[in-house]
Amino acid sequence: MDIGSEFNAACFMDKEGNVLGRYPKIYNSRKGFDYFHTMVEQTKRKHKFTRVFIGMEPTGHYWRKIAFFAKETGYEVRFVRTTAVRHQRELDESSSAKSAIRDAFTIGNIAREGKYIDTIIEESVFRNVRTLAHVREKTIRLSTSATHVLQAVLDDYFPELKDIFWSTKAKGLMALLSNYPFPEDVRTAGLPVVTALLETTNTYKASPCQ
Repeated sequence: MDIGSEFNAACFMDKEGNVLGRYPKIYNSRKGFDYFHTMVEQTKRKHKFTRVFIGMEPTGHYWRKIAFFAKETGYEVRFVRTTAVRHQRELDESSSAKSAIRDAFTIGNIAREGKYIDTIIEESVFRNVRTLAHVREKTIRLSTSATHVLQAVLDDYFPELKDIFWSTKAKGLMALLSNYPFPEDVRTAGLPVVTALLETTNTYKASPCQ
C-alpha cells in the first residue's frame, strides 16, 4: 500500500510477484476500509490463500488508521523504509515517474522479498498512551516556544514587567497584557484601573511604592 492523507493505493500480488489487482483509491474512512477488507477477502478466496500481510511505508501519521484497522482485522502489517522505496523506484525504469499505484507495486515487491522492518502495532491501551505522550510532548514544545517569543517581545517593549511578575505565566501578567499590551496603554488607563484589574486575578497586590 502507498499511504496518502485522503486515500491509499493498493497493489495485490502473490509471493511470486504476480499482480492480482490494483486499487488506486482506498479512502481513509470506514467505508473505504470495509471496501479494502472485502477486496482482500475476495482475493483470498479466489486464489485459495491462507495468509495475508500488508506492506506499507509509514508516511507521517496517515499510516496509523489503515495499519490499526488491518491488525484488528487479523492481517499482518510490515513497514518498508522510505529510502528502500526511493532506491527501488530509481532502479525500475518503468517507475521513474512517481505515482501512488506504482509506489504500491514497488512497496509490494520490497515486502514480498522480505525487506521490511520488524513492526510493532500497539494494542488499544498502549496505543492510546503512546498517542497521549506524543501530543503532550508537542504541546510542551509549542508552549515553551510561545513563552520564549513572549519574553523576547516583553524585553523589547515592556522590560519593567519582569520586576513585577514572577513569571510570564502569571495570571496577573496575562490579564494585564490582554487589556493593556503596551506601556502607553497602561499609562492611559491609569494606576487605579490597572490595580483593580490585577486585584481581580487574586495573584497580585499593588504596594504604595508601585
